[in-house]
Amino acid sequence: MECFETGLGLKIPQIGLGTYDLKADAICNAIRAGYTLLDTAWQYRNEGEVGCAVRKSGIRREEVAISTKVWTEDIRRGRVREELEESLKALQTDYVDLYLIHWPAIGFERAWETMARLKEEGKVREIGVCNFEPHHFGELERVSGIVPVLNQIESHPYFQNTELIQYCKGRGVLAQAWCPLGGSYSKLTEEPVFGELAKKYGKTPAQVILRWHLQRGVWMIPRSGNPVRQRDNKELFDFALDDADMERIGRMDTGHRIGADPDNFTF
Repeated sequence: MECFETGLGLKIPQIGLGTYDLKADAICNAIRAGYTLLDTAWQYRNEGEVGCAVRKSGIRREEVAISTKVWTEDIRRGRVREELEESLKALQTDYVDLYLIHWPAIGFERAWETMARLKEEGKVREIGVCNFEPHHFGELERVSGIVPVLNQIESHPYFQNTELIQYCKGRGVLAQAWCPLGGSYSKLTEEPVFGELAKKYGKTPAQVILRWHLQRGVWMIPRSGNPVRQRDNKELFDFALDDADMERIGRMDTGHRIGADPDNFTF
């Protein structure tokens, strides 16, 4: 598995674990199965579970990268520093590896300045964003010379977000997909095309979709509490989709999001 290495030497693996709503035992199983990036958020209310899982796993803290996020209301209220302290306490650690703006709420420019100071203080190793469009990057440039390490975005076969991915690549920003399988309610893995391709390649439909992401140069954080699926989600490096199959999946793009619009959200 490749890693995206930042200027400060933080290695971000191609596949991390999305931990939304997961408990410590499930997260611990993933760590022991080889996951070295755990993605959580203050808003998920499970940072304590992540911290407990790291301790329970027996793996040294420095061998696991923890990513968490500042929520919209605290961005608006200017409580970035206070929220980070709450996250650190819940995670039972004195630093996080990645600290991200969860959504571009009003005040994100000021939040970014605070995050840059937190990085200087050593409370976070790297800073990044989620759900940012190109014009949001332009606003960041006006307040700071620091370019986000990554942009965590919605991307899956139904909403491929290709233009934004290419924009990020052009700026040296890692594009990382949340809900890379389209979310459980989308039934993406039940599409006949993925059943056909799963038989062709001797893989599961989910593995076919995740491999498609990798071949597009997109990193990802699939969520699963099932130990078998956790292992399956990492076993993507012994096959490759041919060009025709990549194009076939590419034609599935509907242009419709399953999540909120970064330019029009109400939370």
